[in-house]
Amino acid sequence: MERLQGAKAIVTGGSRGIGQAIAARFAQEGADVAITAREVDSLAETAAQIEQAGTRVVTMAWDVRDAAGAHERLVAAREALGGLDIVVNNAGVLRAPDLEPVDEWDFVLDINLRGVYFICRAAGELLQEQGSGVIVNIASDFGFRGAPIPYGISKWGVVGLTRGLGKELAPHGVRLNAIAPGGVATEMIGWQPGQPLDNASLPLRRLTRPEEIASIAVFLASDESSAIVGECIVVNSSNS
Repeated sequence: MERLQGAKAIVTGGSRGIGQAIAARFAQEGADVAITAREVDSLAETAAQIEQAGTRVVTMAWDVRDAAGAHERLVAAREALGGLDIVVNNAGVLRAPDLEPVDEWDFVLDINLRGVYFICRAAGELLQEQGSGVIVNIASDFGFRGAPIPYGISKWGVVGLTRGLGKELAPHGVRLNAIAPGGVATEMIGWQPGQPLDNASLPLRRLTRPEEIASIAVFLASDESSAIVGECIVVNSSNS
């Protein structure tokens, strides 16, 4: 049975990696999906995967740093899809400049934390109006480690935002949870398609596949997790 049959979802940062895997899996589970990236042309591969699954796809250019644009983009996605039930905050960047320069800190925090906040705020308002909906934030295992900074700090902020805002939205029929991946085979950590997943430093001796993160996203977006609110599921090949 398709667990998201008829659902309308939007996934930010959907051009590759975890975002691409989530969008494709949502489509396989029966959802119509809007995918976003700063450059809309980069979404072609993901769009093709969704179309292959037989559901509707909408591509949108979106820089999540734009606070004023969050509500506008979500409304546009809702109109294009004919509804909006699931919002996945996946867009993010990995930089490790330590304490300098300040503009690098601002860049990472603006996308990884402030952008998530802007979307959570706008999505929360829209989903409360209809009395139902799900938001899934993509945090990181590095958030629990605090390094590399500022990436780890930004992702720890996402965990805190999820826990706090999740409790506020729950009485209004909106569920907010997060996933904290660690060591996922994506270009963000330098992994390239065709390379082995083997990693002797991890207890499972391999990197996590993006599709494994997508499976958790489906669980959190579906009714199977209807009693879970404000939580963060860590998926890191046991690298704790």
